Amino acid sequence: MDVRTRWYQSLSLRLLILFWLLFFGVASSSYLLALWFSKPVEPQPLSASVQNTLTPLLSDSQTFASLTPGRLLAGDFRVVASLAPEGKERLQVERNIGTSMQRLIMRQLEADQAEQIPYNNQMLIGPFYNNERRILLVRPLTLEERRMQVVSEQEAQEAQTTALLIGSGFISIVLGVWLVRPLKRLTQATRQIAVGIESPELHGLPKRSDELGELARALSNTAHDLAVSRDAQRRLLSDVSHELRSPLARMQVALTLSHDENDDSMNPHMQQMGRDLERLSNIIERILSLSRLENGLVKLTRVDVDTRELVEQLAADLSYVDAEQGRRVHVLPKAPDHGDWPVLSSDSELLRLVLENLVRNALQYTSELIELRCEKDGNLYHIFVRDFGEGVPEEQLQKLFEPFFRGDPSRHHKAGVGLGMALSLRAALVLGGKITAQNHPDGGLEVCVSLPKDGK
Repeated sequence: MDVRTRWYQSLSLRLLILFWLLFFGVASSSYLLALWFSKPVEPQPLSASVQNTLTPLLSDSQTFASLTPGRLLAGDFRVVASLAPEGKERLQVERNIGTSMQRLIMRQLEADQAEQIPYNNQMLIGPFYNNERRILLVRPLTLEERRMQVVSEQEAQEAQTTALLIGSGFISIVLGVWLVRPLKRLTQATRQIAVGIESPELHGLPKRSDELGELARALSNTAHDLAVSRDAQRRLLSDVSHELRSPLARMQVALTLSHDENDDSMNPHMQQMGRDLERLSNIIERILSLSRLENGLVKLTRVDVDTRELVEQLAADLSYVDAEQGRRVHVLPKAPDHGDWPVLSSDSELLRLVLENLVRNALQYTSELIELRCEKDGNLYHIFVRDFGEGVPEEQLQKLFEPFFRGDPSRHHKAGVGLGMALSLRAALVLGGKITAQNHPDGGLEVCVSLPKDGK
């Protein structure tokens, strides 16, 4: 059943909400961290020079009473605010003063003693008292005071930048874990489907109600449909082969009896018929062998197998059937630093099936020498089957092990039907190994059979 994702369950909506929440959290945390790391501006006692300059001017009551906001005193000092004990306009503030500075002025007028506090490019000084009247003064910051203020602002900006970096890193980690993990699971499941696994590991993804859950359910259904299709194809191929096996055997018996009765063994038509029947019999036998391997019907009988003896016997058997082919198969002695051909714990018949199909395939597709050698790599042994022919196009290397694939069937009249390599691959997998193919740097195709020493 195809379940569509509703808009309120959409992954896009969730991402939008998550991003907004994380962005809001980062912005808030950066602001709070900036306040935390930045040094608060605190009032400082008046310096002796300021007191010596202002005390004579502010000690006279008449002069003090005449000081109104905006009036200049000695030097750069200017009255910015005054607070009378009574009257309709008790508080007087210089014009063009911002709201934030007005709050600072009100707070500073309530101070118990005269202090100085920097604000923007000015130094706020006071309060000064006379007859219960208070005033605040301002002056421009000196170069040294301005430099210290710039340093403080830079520290606050650095703290905010640090908070933004930490917050953005947190967003990346959260989004990465939340998004990349299911995507990796989907990627792994896709690879499992590609190798034929019917039930890929999707964990809880199909239960999700967003687009990723919809994709996971589609992948699961696809894997099931592909598995059903493959099984049906294999059963059909196996059933047809079984049905053809009996009439084919009867035809071979009838042909043999016909030769005995009519003594027409030299008849070219009868000889061709015999070769065709033998070829059909071999094709059907290989199809059935492939079917047994793919369906796990082959039971292993592990014994100690001397691989050198096995490949030499294989070469001898090929030479017995066709002396020319036997002379083309060369079994190399041990290679330096790799030891002799090993004794493996394996199934001798299945291992011979792997190597024989590879060697016969090489003999069919090239008229050059066929070279077999063995190398050790840790607990693995690699048996190489190399021909000295033209090689295979790079784009066809992965297709060599597909059933019924032939790279260039017109290249050689003895080419088979494309089952030998597929049989070797399936048999190697049953033995716990693997097969890879590559073009040798010096020319020709080289197939590597990798097998563990203990068969595990």
